[in-house]
Amino acid sequence: MAERSSMLPEKMHRLSLLRDTYEGLLPPRQREVLRMKLDEDLSLGEIGEILGISRQACEDALRRGERAILRYEDKLGFLRRQIEQAAQIEAVVSSLESMTAESWSEKRDQALRHLRDREDGGERFHGI
Repeated sequence: MAERSSMLPEKMHRLSLLRDTYEGLLPPRQREVLRMKLDEDLSLGEIGEILGISRQACEDALRRGERAILRYEDKLGFLRRQIEQAAQIEAVVSSLESMTAESWSEKRDQALRHLRDREDGGERFHGI
């Protein structure tokens, strides 16, 4: 049971998001071990028993899968961009929701700035 508590919930959540983003790039065994660990929270022994492989083989597949998806995110940044886009959309929604008759022009301009930044791919924020 100690295996289950060894991974912090924050780490499991981030790895789940990364796995969802990059799982198609993983070999089948790494994909399956990550799925069983992250979605079902099975121990490495339980995963090994189900897959008919050793606990060590499960641990190796899990570590290789984790390293791979972290490397993909480091190089490609798809999840980071999704999170940034969600934050920008939330900023637009917040601006529009707080609009009043007196502030409509200011709020409209804020929303348009956020949308134009998104349209530009966020390049203004990154100095490109």
